[in-house]
Amino acid sequence: MKRKLKIEKIIMSYFKPYFFSVIDVSEQHRGHQNFRENVESHFEIIVVSEKFHNRNKIDRHRMVNKCLKEEYLSDLHSVIIKTHTIDEYKNA
Repeated sequence: MKRKLKIEKIIMSYFKPYFFSVIDVSEQHRGHQNFRENVESHFEIIVVSEKFHNRNKIDRHRMVNKCLKEEYLSDLHSVIIKTHTIDEYKNA
């Protein structure tokens, strides 16, 4: 299964998001050290979930990274994470 789909399933099952987006930005890192052709290694993830209520930004990122632990062990290199509660998302 492609990593993007695996990440989407992980986000859906753990966060039950109101909204989420997973974008593979690996190609933008072509020419960087350790770039590997056809490997989904860099992502931008947005998650909107009430699970972030009363959590600071660092705790929210830790929650997402913890869910992706297995992916980091198999070629996932970098993730840009943006997290919001539903109210934060609606009022942005």
